[in-house]
Amino acid sequence: MPSEARETTCVLIRDGHRALLLDAGTGARRLVTDRGLLEGVDHLDIILTHFHLDHVCGLGYLPALPVSVSIWGPGVWLYGVRTGAILEHVCRPPISPSDLGASYAMRELHSGSQLIGGLEVQTSAQPRHWAPTTAIRIGTELALLTDTPYEPSSARIAEGVTRLLHEAWSSSRAPVHPEHDATAADAARVASEAGAASLTLVHLNPTLDGLPALVDDASSIFERTNLGQDMMLLL
Repeated sequence: MPSEARETTCVLIRDGHRALLLDAGTGARRLVTDRGLLEGVDHLDIILTHFHLDHVCGLGYLPALPVSVSIWGPGVWLYGVRTGAILEHVCRPPISPSDLGASYAMRELHSGSQLIGGLEVQTSAQPRHWAPTTAIRIGTELALLTDTPYEPSSARIAEGVTRLLHEAWSSSRAPVHPEHDATAADAARVASEAGAASLTLVHLNPTLDGLPALVDDASSIFERTNLGQDMMLLL
């Protein structure tokens, strides 16, 4: 759930006129309230890691955006069901005021590498969350691994990446749902094994007291760690 400091997962990637949005959590509202984020962009490709509501609720904001949109999801790959068929339950009346599936292209992610919005996107399945998710890597610059406990495959897709964004739902000293979500130490272990240049902890539990303790938990394994914050800019 969002808090005063952080929206739910939503990462905007800009490369000139090209733009990708990784997940469409509540943070997608920033694209509406700060139009400068999409300045010079004609088309936005949204890539979903999975279909939990905190990662797709921002799709309801799409009609307010000044650009055309395509939505990419792992429906067929991870669930055996078309992405559009999964999303139609929350993207059409009576839940949505209009039928988003009729307005926006719904496309399928697959395992491995594919070109999306002119950028190389690599994906890898992460089966251990409450429902399967996908890790996402954009070139050599950034990898997003959210909603997953530690897995050896995480380090492989994040190998040598400049910026690793990894879920840290709790501290390893007091793990919450460790069978389904990552601790900060899990995230640091992935960053260390991957040889990442930096680690940003995301998908943080808003009910935890003392979030800086997550940084301490991770830094004992991987020193170059910080906390993700709303509107953080990674150059």
